[in-house]
Amino acid sequence: MPPEPFPKRFEQFRVPTVRFVGEQGGPPERLLKDRLCELFRQDKAITAAYLARADIGNGSISVVLGLRATGSPDKRVIEKVGSVFASIFAGKEHLDILFLSEAQEAELTQVCRSFFLQTR
Repeated sequence: MPPEPFPKRFEQFRVPTVRFVGEQGGPPERLLKDRLCELFRQDKAITAAYLARADIGNGSISVVLGLRATGSPDKRVIEKVGSVFASIFAGKEHLDILFLSEAQEAELTQVCRSFFLQTR
């Protein structure tokens, strides 16, 4: 039996501080953003999305998908995002997903543009 195309392992953790340093871009990231936009247009739970570089408290810079949602974090959304991400990066990379508070979103918009905004 062939191995699964991506690991279905998700870890939830809390970080005391997040420092956003800029937008993450490039050809594979543009593809990721395009595919995530398709997903978020269908799933009205996400109102805004950002792909950024951030220090999540360990001193190294990670790629973070910042999401504003209408409700609390939804495991179903995380799984769908994970599937889209894995289809592009094939398990070589990881993606941190952060459900943003209003204050975090305000900080993030100082260094990164949203790639998705839900229209009503």
